[in-house]
Amino acid sequence: MTGLKMTIRLNKVNLILLGVLSCFHAMVYSQESNPDQDLGIGVYVDQDFFIPFTNEDRDYTMGVALEFFWAKEEGLYPLDGMVRKAGKWLGIEDSNNDVVYSFMLGALAFTPDDLSDTQPIYDDRPYSSIIYLSNKRVRTDGKNAIAAEVSVGVLGLDLAKEFQTEFHELYRDLADSDTPVEPMGWSHQISDGGELTMRIRLSNSRLNFSEPGSWDLSSTIGLSLGFQTNASAGAAFRIGKIRSPFWSLPFDPVNRGNFIPSQARNEWYFWSAVRAHLVGYDVLLQGQFRDSEVTFDADEIERLVYDAAIGITWGFRESQLVFSANTKTSDLIIDSRRQTWGGINYMIHF
Repeated sequence: MTGLKMTIRLNKVNLILLGVLSCFHAMVYSQESNPDQDLGIGVYVDQDFFIPFTNEDRDYTMGVALEFFWAKEEGLYPLDGMVRKAGKWLGIEDSNNDVVYSFMLGALAFTPDDLSDTQPIYDDRPYSSIIYLSNKRVRTDGKNAIAAEVSVGVLGLDLAKEFQTEFHELYRDLADSDTPVEPMGWSHQISDGGELTMRIRLSNSRLNFSEPGSWDLSSTIGLSLGFQTNASAGAAFRIGKIRSPFWSLPFDPVNRGNFIPSQARNEWYFWSAVRAHLVGYDVLLQGQFRDSEVTFDADEIERLVYDAAIGITWGFRESQLVFSANTKTSDLIIDSRRQTWGGINYMIHF
């Protein structure tokens, strides 16, 4: 019976992989019919399992995204109208040729520390999840990069619960272990049953100092309005054999990143980044319009939150591979623990 259950779970994983491969096939077919189109696909996965000895499976539990990006204004871009309007606030003109576009499908999941409790937990962050569609456009002159993004998503669906449950069961079977436990509290998540939400993000990045091809230091300020409402400021540093623009550094692409992969080939570099957020409102903690069993008031959330990462990026032929270690301070005043997770990103260009 255990073997049958494992086979079923592996089949579910295979279905997910089949869906990803189908997307890759569709994009390759599109490229064959339009050979002048410069495009790519990025697959991003965040998991604390990737960092040894930190698999606590709490707070930011998981993030996954699939991104399609173009160097020309062609391709799948369903939210283009809203992004154009947002971009005009920052001076992005449609007539410029130095604009890169992207379309992303992603999902985020957050949980409290105790996954075995079936009752609402009022002294830890609530279960929450979002599945979203986003469009981005970045305009750059080599020294400055202006980015605009519009995201539309759904809170409170059961997809995160199902994925986490299957992943935990598969891990227990393969490792012959009693942990990680099955998450029992997803029925108490924010906006349980589903609720539409959206976010607009605007950012301005500047190349401050650099030695072309060897290292660079850049800074970014940003504004987010919607299910995450905050203002942010950060800095990033790269060193190595660099051929890509500074604004393509792959810092936190699933959750709050504003980069779009570059078309650079044959490069490698080490990078680090740090960012501070002045938090106004966070739907994933405070809830939105629907009633939720567990939410936190404005005076219970941290107003100043920091996150940082270090990583290494390899670019070779048509591909780019990124490994990163990420950390973030607590979102809640009642809890001082830090969040830690690893990121693996793979991009392929056509």
